[in-house]
Amino acid sequence: MVTLEQAIDYINKANPFMGELLNLEDPLVRYAHDRITTHVFHPQHLERQKFYKKLIEEKINNLFLPSEGVKLNFESGMIVDTSDHHGILNFPSTACGHLIDVFDTVLDREHYGDFYVLDCGNVPLYNGIAKRGIDFDDSHKHLNLFPKKDKHKLISRYPLYKFDFMEWVQKSDEKFNDEQIEFLKRFQKIVDGIDFSTCKRYSDQIVKINYYLWQEFFDVEIRDKARRCLTLEHDEILIKYLSKFLLESKDNFVWKTLFDPVWRETVTKEFDGIYGAWNYSGPNTGTHFFWGFHGDDGVEYRLVLDGNKLVNPDGKVEPIDLTPEAISKALTEGIIIPSIFTKFSLVAFYLGAKTMGGPGQTEYTGKLHKAWLNVLTKLDKDELELVKHASVMNFCCCDLAFHKDGDGNIIREWGPDIAMYHRFTKEYLERLGQTPFKYAVYPLIPISYFRFTPATERQKVEYKSNDLYQGFNWVK
Repeated sequence: MVTLEQAIDYINKANPFMGELLNLEDPLVRYAHDRITTHVFHPQHLERQKFYKKLIEEKINNLFLPSEGVKLNFESGMIVDTSDHHGILNFPSTACGHLIDVFDTVLDREHYGDFYVLDCGNVPLYNGIAKRGIDFDDSHKHLNLFPKKDKHKLISRYPLYKFDFMEWVQKSDEKFNDEQIEFLKRFQKIVDGIDFSTCKRYSDQIVKINYYLWQEFFDVEIRDKARRCLTLEHDEILIKYLSKFLLESKDNFVWKTLFDPVWRETVTKEFDGIYGAWNYSGPNTGTHFFWGFHGDDGVEYRLVLDGNKLVNPDGKVEPIDLTPEAISKALTEGIIIPSIFTKFSLVAFYLGAKTMGGPGQTEYTGKLHKAWLNVLTKLDKDELELVKHASVMNFCCCDLAFHKDGDGNIIREWGPDIAMYHRFTKEYLERLGQTPFKYAVYPLIPISYFRFTPATERQKVEYKSNDLYQGFNWVK
């Protein structure tokens, strides 16, 4: 057994970035202001971001009617929370992570407008954050919302869907209390009132559902002042950008990595074994640059380099020539989708977007950043200076919504709970803003210790739930 303090010491040695956060006394509001809102972008990155922001703006304008009142400001640089899987706001640390993104400005919608996050839609309905449904509090009352046969279907490719919460309640073995049932009926009215006529698939519906669900997170007295969150599916925007970018922009390291043999050889060696790239869990894991699809089965197939082609070792995907025309066509036709390596190489390192994430993302993007610096030191000294400005070690995944039960135990709330209780009152946000940031990271101590400790040395972390939530003793 190890104590929380011993676990923190180990995490600090294994991952100094997480160790710093677990000892950070800055109040949450200062963390958001100093480390997120006031980020200074390189002018060249701001110029590169213009077309990407235009695509984001077009997506939002195509989905939302003027009467829905979306109010976005695209004047600033791209500060992008990429931590969540696309779906109904559910998992505590990612749903609350969106609040951290804008915490110091969240009640100034008049001045700052609404904000967007870019979710990963390249995941199945059954995933680690949302197991084809939604959850209530830490009693883990789970409500499936999709047929079991569809659990491996990719969110980005799932068709338009008719939600019927009470039908799924009747099918469930869970015993939902009266309060939860009433919330689900209220949620159903919200969903039924949304105009989905602009939506082409399930991933579009989610953007609109979350736009309204997020507003329910806030007490009615401050709701009109609260900035609204648009949870966009990132892969669709990324594909639209890349399919055009690769045909029109040759003098950049993303294009050269894919199509210049000298660059490609250097990059494949440098990134070998890094999560998000290739061979990161041993030989024959990960994929080179893109994942491939076979028909409509919704399953991702790994691709490997074979000369100037990308091939699937099992023949599930037709070989794809590594030419701008062939890759652009495959992206447009839905035959391939960018990998984590390609996504962050473009968005974080070429466009210079400031990316926000959790312990896993900050760890692997930090390694990707170092690898790019090594490559560019050898091949492109001018671009090296720009990539030094990349900002990927930005943490936002924290549990921030709690209440106490009748015995004084602190209970963590999931997305549906936050909306059910309208948890974020003015008073709650004020107290939360003064809470030292380290306490927002404390709930991640057990999983971080497990992640960073070799299996042969790993011990059980000894704690009570209130120990993890000790910075939130003020909740009611």
